[in-house]
Amino acid sequence: MRLLSRYILKELRFPFAVSLFLFTFLMIMNKILTLIDLVLKHGVGLWVVGKLIACILPTTLAVTLPMSLLVAVLVALGRLSADMELVAIRAGAVGLIRLFVPLVGVGLAFSAGMLAFNETALPRANLGYKALFHDIISKRSSVAIQENTYVSDFEGMILHVSSKDQDSDILRDLTVIKLAKKKGKDKGDDAEPMQWIQARWGRLVSDKASYRVYLELHEGTAQFLGSADSSELTTLSFQGSTVDLDIEGSLGQVQGKDRMPQEMTVREIWSALDALPLDDHRRFNLGVEMHKKIAIPFACLSFILIAFPLGLSVRKGGRMLGFSMALGLIFAYYLLISLGQTYGDDGRMPAWMAMWLANLVLAGIGLPLSYFVLNEKRLWPRNAS
Repeated sequence: MRLLSRYILKELRFPFAVSLFLFTFLMIMNKILTLIDLVLKHGVGLWVVGKLIACILPTTLAVTLPMSLLVAVLVALGRLSADMELVAIRAGAVGLIRLFVPLVGVGLAFSAGMLAFNETALPRANLGYKALFHDIISKRSSVAIQENTYVSDFEGMILHVSSKDQDSDILRDLTVIKLAKKKGKDKGDDAEPMQWIQARWGRLVSDKASYRVYLELHEGTAQFLGSADSSELTTLSFQGSTVDLDIEGSLGQVQGKDRMPQEMTVREIWSALDALPLDDHRRFNLGVEMHKKIAIPFACLSFILIAFPLGLSVRKGGRMLGFSMALGLIFAYYLLISLGQTYGDDGRMPAWMAMWLANLVLAGIGLPLSYFVLNEKRLWPRNAS
């Protein structure tokens, strides 16, 4: 039994490693393109970009590990079945339960490991990415603001500063042109009218507590251009005001005063739920995220339960058929997760059901199929393979 267990685990290693690399690479590709933009356009160092990628990886691995395990089991068992090695195992009077038990053990080990991972490494990585990205934008903002230069690097605005005091970081004679924002692609009215803001002095502020970078303006005026008639102009005077800065929308992805559920542990989310009144709609999202942190790790076990009978039933195609089946199951699983999250966030479905539905469906199908396979019963006629 020990020899057979080691053999099946050895068969899992290569497809698992390849799948993990491919899935992870594909999922972080969009982030990598954004980070390359930081290097090319804003001169961010490769070492900093490397740290950002290191912070992104845990979030990605939380999703790609269960997917890779599913692919590995289906590919490995499909190869054993297609190459008639299962016939040899049975001929040696070895029951399929000898394959089933170690695989279930692998599923439980991965589930337990990912629960611990989601509770420790994942929140820290998400917070680390947020803080690091904020520091980058803060430094880039300081560099972007140059004397007697119209700066258009900031999202939705043009900025001009007459002089900079290097010792006190005071900016003098500022002009901020905030461009009009539209309500939508099909609507011509402006959601926010164009603004022309002038201030005698100000300074750049980086607020790490709320992950904001903004200009603190003093002794100035703000002029608002009317949306319906360009001749309408409203002028307001102020002693103090603030204008948020964002380089090409980059900071928008990490801003937020409160910690997001993805940056919290299950215990912290539970405490946040206790602090909210029962009629607060934020409870829906917090409840969904809390159960998601627990349910996704157990996808490893659910995938094992359904991959075992399907993989052993392969007679032709081997690895390729196993890989195709894995993609279909992954699509179905995350479709159920996505639907559950939508209904859970709206309060139309209990949070636990929204996140556990996908696991329950796969396990509910996989357990009966595993029973048939373990008792030497075919899942479909021989000529269907």
